[in-house]
Amino acid sequence: MKEKKTHNETVKELFAEYKSANKKRYTDFFLSSLSRSLWNSGLYVYAAMNTFPEHNFTEPENSVNPEIYAKWTEEEKQRYRRTIPCEICSSYREDINKGKDYDTSYFVAGLNTNNIYERLYIIQHINRLDRIPDITEQDFNMFKEIMLCLKNAEPNAKIRDIHKQLKQSDFYKPLVNRIKAEQMKQGASQAANDKIKSILETLGVCGILHTEKHKSPFYEYTNLAVAPRSSHSSDWAYPVDFWRGKDSIDWDTFVYWFGNYEELKSVR
Repeated sequence: MKEKKTHNETVKELFAEYKSANKKRYTDFFLSSLSRSLWNSGLYVYAAMNTFPEHNFTEPENSVNPEIYAKWTEEEKQRYRRTIPCEICSSYREDINKGKDYDTSYFVAGLNTNNIYERLYIIQHINRLDRIPDITEQDFNMFKEIMLCLKNAEPNAKIRDIHKQLKQSDFYKPLVNRIKAEQMKQGASQAANDKIKSILETLGVCGILHTEKHKSPFYEYTNLAVAPRSSHSSDWAYPVDFWRGKDSIDWDTFVYWFGNYEELKSVR
């Protein structure tokens, strides 16, 4: 078992990996994963790093009453120090994965992550891939269909309305069938739903979907682990949770990420 990584060394490694990363590698990997069971959190992580601050672990002020802390045993104090989140990024002082190696199977469930230890694994993994899978016509068509649905959204449409529409799209059943064939026979529909949700949330972090008030982390830093939600019951990530059809698409950032793909020129 490896030694536990600390917050500070992980942030340093994360920035070293980010500075050596190639944007096109991340957009290629994102697009090539769309129509497959393969899950990809890479672009979400890479885009969020644009404004992520380089920082040391910062303990929240007044996180515990000093008089109470003084009465704790040393074991209780150590447990507290291990599990209190950083005020800036909400990750723990040490990797709670207990030093175990992450691998691709760890991310099979496919969640976009705001945990610095998981982010480091993802960016290291993609930076070291020998080859990025080819982007297929099916991948491009799926992405174009998603973008056209967003482009033509009614002014009051919420992101969950877009998600619902996309489950009626031409790519949905083939995606479910591919997940069944490649990954799981049970729960393939839910996995497809989660994947579409993650794609839309990635567009938010990339700065393609946001509002004037609720800016994307691509533009200004937001601690996504504790970012505001549009309602207590919402399970959508910031900032797409606040997006409405009237907010439209930020075409400047769309071009920044995907402007070099001839296959996507027609989307605009």
